[in-house]
Amino acid sequence: MKNYWYHVIIVLLTIIFISNASGDQLVLVADEWCPYNCSPDSENKGYMVDLASQILGEAGHKIKYLAINWSRSVIKAREGLYHGIIGASKAEAPDFIYTQEPLGLANNHYWVKKSDPWRFNGLASLKDRWLGVIQDYDYGKELSNYIQKNEGTFDVQVRAGDDALDILIRKLEHGRINTLNEDQNVFLFKVKSLGKSDLFQDAGHDLTPIDANYIYIAFSPYFKKARDYSRILNEGIIRYRKNGKLRDILSKYGLPDWK
Repeated sequence: MKNYWYHVIIVLLTIIFISNASGDQLVLVADEWCPYNCSPDSENKGYMVDLASQILGEAGHKIKYLAINWSRSVIKAREGLYHGIIGASKAEAPDFIYTQEPLGLANNHYWVKKSDPWRFNGLASLKDRWLGVIQDYDYGKELSNYIQKNEGTFDVQVRAGDDALDILIRKLEHGRINTLNEDQNVFLFKVKSLGKSDLFQDAGHDLTPIDANYIYIAFSPYFKKARDYSRILNEGIIRYRKNGKLRDILSKYGLPDWK
């Protein structure tokens, strides 16, 4: 009888160990914003996806990455349908759980057609410009206020959906807008993939303070373990920076360390 219960206990402990070791499957979402997060079907899914997959994977968790439009990503993650969002600034979802270490630095610039002499010189210089932006993106306090004030007019045209950036680039190309605000890495990566690099030029940085431009993988406050996931990812970023793995992952996308 003693041997019987001994074996029962061993089996139960083994089941518990395997269950714990298997970890959780986390679903992370965002609209495609390559090189931060690219197509889920591509070999290189974006460096943030790579970092999350490797670091959280070392802790026994599995990552599933889905590309859906940004507004839905934030709303549905907040409701608990997804575990986290990729490429978020703290202003976009202030109730989410963030790592102490940022996972990147966005550099928003204004983009115009090659022949356009206009250059950004403060919000006043946007007068008589047709600006294209993406719904629910964080553009910094001043520009966000300008967008809110002028949304629905020719001055500010807001797009949503999985293909929002593609649509805005086509509108810029064909003159239905004449100014587009987008992260430098994202815009250059996108127009290169479209074969349109020669059509556009940089019209200036949007002057948003650096601290507001840090981006993260933010975990939904719906989940009790969100802080655990955030801690694991934060410790991993620090470790990967020291051991060179961060450099190796970024190099696949032609990027330097944001620090």
